[in-house]
Amino acid sequence: MAPDAVSNGERSAFVRRTLRAAPRVGEIQLDGRLDDAAWQGASVASGFVQRLPVEGAPAKEQTEVRVLIDGSAVWVGARMYDREPHTIARQVVRRDQDAQADYIEVAFDSNLDRRTGFLFRVSAANVQRDEYIFDDNERDRAWDAVWSSAVAFDSLGWTAELRIPLSQLRFRDSDEAQEWGVNFARRRVRTNEETHFALVSRLQRGLVSQFGQLQGVTVRGARRLELRPYVLGSLFRGTGEPGNPFRTGRDHGSRLGADVRIGLGGQFTLDATVNPDFGQVEADPAVINLSAFEQFFEERRPFFVEDARIFDFSLSGGRNRLYYSRRMGRAPRGSAPEGALFADIPTSTDILGAAKLTGRTTRGLSLGLLAAVTQQADGQTYLSEAQPTRAFLVEPRAESGVLRARQDFNGGASTIGLIGTALRRDLPSDGSFDFLPASAFNGGIDWEHQWRDRTWAFFGYVAGSHVRGDSIAMLRIQTASNHFFQRPDSRTLGVDSSARAMSGVDWRMTLEKRRGAHWTGSVWAAEVTPGFEVNDAGFSTRQEVLDGGARVQYREITPGQLLRSYTVSASTFHNWSHDAVAGGASAAAWGRAHVGGAVQLNANLEFNNFWRLEANAQAHPEMVDRVGTRGGPLMLQPRSFDMRLSLRTDSRARLALEPSVFARRNALGGGDEFQGALEITLRPSARLAIEVEPRFTRASIGAQYVATADGTDFAPTYGSRYLFGEVARRELALPTRINAAFSPTLSFQLFAQPLLSSGDYANYKQLAAASSFRFTRFGEGRAQENGGAVRCQGGGTCVDADLVRHFDLDGDGRSDFTVDEQDFNVRSLIGNAVVRWEYRPGSTIFLVWQRRQRSDIVRGDFVMRRDWAAMMRAPTDNTFLVKVSYWLPL
Repeated sequence: MAPDAVSNGERSAFVRRTLRAAPRVGEIQLDGRLDDAAWQGASVASGFVQRLPVEGAPAKEQTEVRVLIDGSAVWVGARMYDREPHTIARQVVRRDQDAQADYIEVAFDSNLDRRTGFLFRVSAANVQRDEYIFDDNERDRAWDAVWSSAVAFDSLGWTAELRIPLSQLRFRDSDEAQEWGVNFARRRVRTNEETHFALVSRLQRGLVSQFGQLQGVTVRGARRLELRPYVLGSLFRGTGEPGNPFRTGRDHGSRLGADVRIGLGGQFTLDATVNPDFGQVEADPAVINLSAFEQFFEERRPFFVEDARIFDFSLSGGRNRLYYSRRMGRAPRGSAPEGALFADIPTSTDILGAAKLTGRTTRGLSLGLLAAVTQQADGQTYLSEAQPTRAFLVEPRAESGVLRARQDFNGGASTIGLIGTALRRDLPSDGSFDFLPASAFNGGIDWEHQWRDRTWAFFGYVAGSHVRGDSIAMLRIQTASNHFFQRPDSRTLGVDSSARAMSGVDWRMTLEKRRGAHWTGSVWAAEVTPGFEVNDAGFSTRQEVLDGGARVQYREITPGQLLRSYTVSASTFHNWSHDAVAGGASAAAWGRAHVGGAVQLNANLEFNNFWRLEANAQAHPEMVDRVGTRGGPLMLQPRSFDMRLSLRTDSRARLALEPSVFARRNALGGGDEFQGALEITLRPSARLAIEVEPRFTRASIGAQYVATADGTDFAPTYGSRYLFGEVARRELALPTRINAAFSPTLSFQLFAQPLLSSGDYANYKQLAAASSFRFTRFGEGRAQENGGAVRCQGGGTCVDADLVRHFDLDGDGRSDFTVDEQDFNVRSLIGNAVVRWEYRPGSTIFLVWQRRQRSDIVRGDFVMRRDWAAMMRAPTDNTFLVKVSYWLPL
């Protein structure tokens, strides 16, 4: 079983490595020692080779792995030789967390599809980690299995035993011997060495497709029925509000429910939940969003992240996707009735129940089906002492679901898949929620085809959307920031106030060279049509667009005198609106429709001392901005240049640092930005890690949208005036994490994010003409009130005593338009403390403390000492949670 040959970065005469599994004969005491007689007759996997730091070189220390199988579990025994056993790294962390620790891992492709796998890792401190591998190259770190392990040490190094129940794997149920894909990997922290049984080359995309072969596997489907009941108690203590019956500063609650997991044969799993707990332990980060678009937050709720990667269907443009699970149980969109003195509106809608079916057939068809019902959400309002509190609707009941299927063929090198999502709302007949679509449907087809031993790939998708509802809902969608159909200078868009449905398409196709000793690259084309709208079930901030781009990359993984490896790449992309092809295409039309683009250079260098340097530079040409006027005419977007640079020291050290800087400069006075950050990781002991990342941002925005004054007959901008301000931004963030592990099953984690942010608006102005970056300044004056009317003395804009900003649009000295003063200071502190105890396999106790403090004022200047003190004195909300779950295999 010689290791794969490696020559000039390419595999030569590739032969897949094999290992034969043996039946377990005799008992095994799971103590980490390989002294039981059952291990002696097993075949040995050895001859590991390096993936890091020198790909293809022999391992500096030997590793031997054995695999046994019985009627209920797969047993793995591993010996990791080490001539200096006292240097074996044993950092203790919470399960599934990254650690600077030696480890051994095993991965099974139990379907032998060369695309999916189950990975199990145990560190020298006996900390477990498991992952589900999908699409050959992607990892789902939220996947959790219930398995057992033990480690031991002796003069030869260390040993590990793993018992992985068959109920945690998916495989073909057969009395005949079958083959699985398999691989083993080992890491030694002292030498920063990663070695493999079957080399997973860095020069080739894919993990599972490079696995070895496990022969002689004889297994029958194990019974899989798991019940996980839970009980949750909560206590709230916060700042009360005088006279507000809903904000007394005290509250408590409890919840009882259960999750059920049922194995359907050896390949499929049905997950159902009764009275589910859809809370999340870690809070969303605080964000100051001055853009026109919704902020994206990662899914953290356990039900939606476990076994859920089958539902992934990514779209072009950042985090856009056809299915976004946080739409289920989202924050209500209703508001309190007019005249309410106080109101209590829930922060999320309750999910009555949810179920999902996931699995994969023996013929390579992956299936996923998820359905959820969200309950009608009601708020409470207090109108007056004479009128008691009464309920009002803030979100109607809804049913939603998603179906995903994907078929593999060509030995796992090619796939074709489809997805469909559906949403139906039970809207009230009084029309109060006609601003929401009554139903929404999304669908798509995606594919990937690889050839020449996975060197080349052609992949892409075609997605469609269809929403239906009242014309009020359709009007709201058409005028939203991801559409802006009301733009007066568009050659292709227009608002249809009578529409009751809306449809659109999004597609993308990419040709990519994925494998090579040095050179890889790709080219792509894409389009989003104007009516594409997925945000009832998915997430997308992308407007209609024509898109194209290319990337080329050079990499070297053979160590030299200075560098251990490096990668250099260049790319470019360009976006145009459909105005480019409306009424006959021309060079001038394409230029007027150029809405996005950049030329980018990247470099990633790893030095021989394991330090890393990353550099990125981007140049953006002069383009047009469809968003700046928030639905008004186009304006010019000045050319800009930005650069990012970061240096990371050796991550194995007790103290690791990663300083980084970012700088951007815009032409025509469009503003600039500088950000400096320093990520500090300190490990005082093997059981304690502290991470702090102070980050300071200083930015100027040359034209930040403020408001639109309609009906002013200003012809250069189509009858309306678009008001802007110049903003001086300052922001200090200090995310901090403390991780303490008392044992592999008992841990404490603290997360805190202090945030001080300010925005000082000045030099208010209006856009002078469409498709330009020219402005007419108002000049700052003093507010004078005379007979109830406000005049701006000495300027075209002023602020009164009530912090209302007035604009004199026609120069007669009188206020014609008002907005709230725009200056802001945000002082926020978000914190979570979590104690997690896995008191038996699969069963946990959580003790959680959540703290939130926030103070906002209209000021605009940044004074760190003052703002920090104000943050610490801000009103405080404390929530205490206790959750106990019990895993019961039946």
